[in-house]
Amino acid sequence: MFEASHNNEVYAMQKKLPEAMTDFKKIIEKNYAFVDKTRFLEVYEESGTSVSMFLRPRRFGKTMFTELLRYYYDIALQEEADLLFKGRYIASHPTSLKNSYYVLQFDLSGVDTRSSESMTRSFIKRVLIGIADFYIRYPKFAPVSLPSDAPERKNEIFLSAISSYYKNISEFPTPSVIMTDFLFRVKFLIPSRKLMVIIDEYDNFTNDILSRDPGKFRETARKGGELSAFFQALRAGNQDHTIDKIYVTGVLPITMDTTISGFVSENLTSDPQFNEMAGFTDDEVMDLLKQTMDFEKCPFSPEVLREEMKKRYDGYRFAKYAKKTVYNATMCLNFIKEVIGNDYQEIPSFKFFANTNIDYDKLYGYFMLIDEQDRNQLIGDLIDRKPVRSNIGMAVKLTSEHETLNYNEGSTILYHLGFLTTMSEEEKKGIPNCSLSDEYLAIPNDYFWKLFARFQMTRVPKVLHEINNIKNLGMMAASNDISILKNMLYRAAGGFTQTDVSREGENQLALTIYTAISVAAGNSFNLTKEYAIKHNGQYVFEDGLAEEEYLDVPEDEPEDQHNDTPENAAQTPDSNESPEEAQARKEIEEFLNSGLTPDASIDTIRGRADLVAINTNTKGPSYIFEFKYKRNTRSLETTKLKVMKTLYERAVKQLNFYVTDDNLRKVPSLHRYVIMFVYGKFLIKEVV
Repeated sequence: MFEASHNNEVYAMQKKLPEAMTDFKKIIEKNYAFVDKTRFLEVYEESGTSVSMFLRPRRFGKTMFTELLRYYYDIALQEEADLLFKGRYIASHPTSLKNSYYVLQFDLSGVDTRSSESMTRSFIKRVLIGIADFYIRYPKFAPVSLPSDAPERKNEIFLSAISSYYKNISEFPTPSVIMTDFLFRVKFLIPSRKLMVIIDEYDNFTNDILSRDPGKFRETARKGGELSAFFQALRAGNQDHTIDKIYVTGVLPITMDTTISGFVSENLTSDPQFNEMAGFTDDEVMDLLKQTMDFEKCPFSPEVLREEMKKRYDGYRFAKYAKKTVYNATMCLNFIKEVIGNDYQEIPSFKFFANTNIDYDKLYGYFMLIDEQDRNQLIGDLIDRKPVRSNIGMAVKLTSEHETLNYNEGSTILYHLGFLTTMSEEEKKGIPNCSLSDEYLAIPNDYFWKLFARFQMTRVPKVLHEINNIKNLGMMAASNDISILKNMLYRAAGGFTQTDVSREGENQLALTIYTAISVAAGNSFNLTKEYAIKHNGQYVFEDGLAEEEYLDVPEDEPEDQHNDTPENAAQTPDSNESPEEAQARKEIEEFLNSGLTPDASIDTIRGRADLVAINTNTKGPSYIFEFKYKRNTRSLETTKLKVMKTLYERAVKQLNFYVTDDNLRKVPSLHRYVIMFVYGKFLIKEVV
């Protein structure tokens, strides 16, 4: 075999990428790259599950594992299985149930949801396709004589014959009627406990409905409906021992929880044993690179490419106590395809691939399922990169009595969609006042952080429009031109005040501004938001301020003048002030007047300073630290000026403390800025 070398390491000749392929037989026979997950067949069998569900986000490789199950357990496929599994883990670790089941498999990903009629017809067709495929492998069990001629049209002819049979026994056959009849027939033909049912993408069509029309979803998934009746038929088959094992894959639990609670006896989704059953581990990514890439041509080592993919696509932990994280499989394959397509000359720029890009209408639809107040809080926490407390094992239902989701239910949906992932025990140590028994979720990687940033910007299109001309925030850092940042923030604030989101006030504005910076920065910076500050390699929860510096700014105004009336918010200073006080006031006023005033008012009740440390060396990190000063902002003018000056001084002190971190203090090209938003104005100053 030809072998290629790179940096004195030897690699086998590269294989073809199995892009968007789930046909296990074709992948092996045509010599496509294959990541061996067959060890999980052993784990699955040893678990002894009867009715199990395995949920994962899109494009993680769920369907591929159903293919492994079918070939490994189906009696009729034993000869092929021996050839296909040769050299794989399971070939040298065979289990007692190998090729001992009659396997019935359904794929519900093709159900048409354009109308109720088309959904019913296509649901029936997907069930008939599964049953026809079963009878192709086991023609002696078929209820009708199946033709043996025209082998090139066998599947089509079998499907037509089976469809005609069910139309004859029922004028309006339904999936549940078809399933009940099938189970009744095979009950007396197949030995007890020898039927396995695999259902792939059980909720593909209901999720599509859910994101567009919650009312239609509730009707489709209601107890007593046709979908519920179909699963009830399967449950009956399991309870009377006709079906020994049922294995269900999908993305969200909400359809099953709403349709037929208690159907699943074992949820494998958050079981640590199955954490890496879908997706790629570090080692598997390295193996995939070596299988598919010609490193004689490639100037980048496998380690460099894996590290780049790790930042973008890794970070998924589906079990709280899992030791490893996994990468999104399809995104890794797309990345490798781009490297090869570029003739190995460059690492692909960050992008949202067409076949993995999230439909923003659907994302909006999922968010709209959440109660408005909880939705705004959740979006804010996500854009602000705060850990999200949740309970991912909870049942999530949508019924006529439960029409919206709360914060926890909404975060659970985002976890199953792949937007969030479980935080490890070590990661949770960085959360203030965190109990290790609590479950927390976080954004897994750069891909989904940038996706959330894009989503936030679509909520404020005027802001997005205003910053489109800022092509590269690196221009600002490279030239230290603060006016670029000022102009961008001014445009963003002006656009923000003209949106519906503006009523959410200063917090949403700050999130939008941060997102605007992130979007404008693009690939120029590794821009991160810090809450639990890592100082000298350790997480700390102080910020360098003395205890008394947290106290409110002293007020020199009478009690009866300090209220929220507009007229009291614009008092002039005392005319009897001393020359020193007058000079101090003048300096503070100049400081205040250097800020940028948005084109419209924003409801702000808190002072805020965002501390930006931007590294002009684009290979290094940049940071934004948050510092909030809780203070009623409708005050006398003299108090406003005092608050502004004090807030700025504290922000500078805090920023100087943060950048003493070992990761930052040695960076010679680090520029530091204080961005303040207080009393409806922006103040942007570089800290020299």
